[in-house]
Amino acid sequence: MADMDMFPRTQRFLVKGCSLVTIAIYVLIAALLIITAILGALETIGMIRIALESPTQGSLTNVLQGILLIIVIATLIDMVQSYVLAGRVLIRPILIAGVTTMVRRLLVTDLTFIDIIGTTIVILGLTVAMIYLGREDRYVATFLTAKEGKNEKEESLE
Repeated sequence: MADMDMFPRTQRFLVKGCSLVTIAIYVLIAALLIITAILGALETIGMIRIALESPTQGSLTNVLQGILLIIVIATLIDMVQSYVLAGRVLIRPILIAGVTTMVRRLLVTDLTFIDIIGTTIVILGLTVAMIYLGREDRYVATFLTAKEGKNEKEESLE
């Protein structure tokens, strides 16, 4: 411990530098996810046009798959945002993305009976985890909402 006390300024600089690099990486990931979500939305709109012209099971399945994929991407963007604001990765968005991915797999993939049972068990497990492990995330989400409201009030006073 004595070695760390000799260089507190260096230690703070390294910690701050690593934190900034991590946040920069997450911001880059968020930008890429946003671009992917926009491209996915445009592609889904194109698939909706095709489905309206000839509503077949295949075209409707493609639309549903596109919508669910956009939901997963939006959830990942939410996870990145919560990390940048709170400095930690929240469990709830990851679990929501997992449930959405499993539902997408269940609805749009040709599965065997065993695959359907396995996927259903995974969905139930993720849902239970979301209920029990997501409680702490609700507290952090409340904190973030209160923090955003406080920042908006401060900006309006200026």
